[in-house]
Amino acid sequence: MMLKNLNPSLAIVLSTLLWGTWWYPLRLLNEYANNNAIPLTLSFMLAGFFLLSFSLRNVHLLTKKNIILTIVAATAGAAAMCLYNEGLLRGNVARILIFFYLTAVWSTIIEIIFLRTPLTIYRAFSIAAGFTGLFIITGLDKGNILPTSLADLFGITSGFLWSVCATIIRINKELDVNFGTSIFILIGGLFVIIATLLPDGQVLTGFNTEIISNTYIIILIFAFIWLLPGYWLITFGQDQVDPGRAGILLMFEVVIGIISAYLLANEIITMREFIGAVFVMSAPLIEIYAGNKLYKSVA
Repeated sequence: MMLKNLNPSLAIVLSTLLWGTWWYPLRLLNEYANNNAIPLTLSFMLAGFFLLSFSLRNVHLLTKKNIILTIVAATAGAAAMCLYNEGLLRGNVARILIFFYLTAVWSTIIEIIFLRTPLTIYRAFSIAAGFTGLFIITGLDKGNILPTSLADLFGITSGFLWSVCATIIRINKELDVNFGTSIFILIGGLFVIIATLLPDGQVLTGFNTEIISNTYIIILIFAFIWLLPGYWLITFGQDQVDPGRAGILLMFEVVIGIISAYLLANEIITMREFIGAVFVMSAPLIEIYAGNKLYKSVA
């Protein structure tokens, strides 16, 4: 995992292969676990403690501010992925991915409000494009402004929380990727347990040895093929790549998710969702254009 020479942009692209197919092992594990949350929690804990064992040797080098920012970012990120998982387990993969991808819009709003970046005409168009896509999918033309299902609500909220996480990651100039990723994953395991309090979610009751025998292979695969590399790559990449460029690269996740859901689950994206996705995915493109215009004007 010590891939310090890996190109950050490539890291984000590689992460999209895992995040775009994340839904499949997640649903598979849930199916074989009979909707029990403990196997998923074990996946998080295995991956988290494995990486933590390698990162503890550098903990004494971390400042108090670094550790606090890491924990705050990890908590926001873990809550985001908790709701993202719940959305994928309950709803349509394409819709959840599109709603989650509003993170580019939320990040822009957060930077304007809290980091005092200027609200340019391009950023305004970027925000407008994202919300236009959201309202097209939720059905504004039918009088629906808010999402009509818990799955959609979880998808939207997870995107907002992830934008908070990504913003804090970029603020934390001294981020230790291995330590940060391990904390992200371990807190994520705690949120899997907390998510059992949500209505119609996974449960903790009924766990037995049969569930373990049915799921231990999937637990290991999910932990070390999806969880650990997925979190590490996105943490490493977003720590070094500017938000606009990261948003462009993360588009691959939506495409991979839509294609994999069609091939493996026969889930088809509707025309309404496709049009909404075009607007949502255009938001970071506008932001990139704004950045290029600003750079040229300064130059």
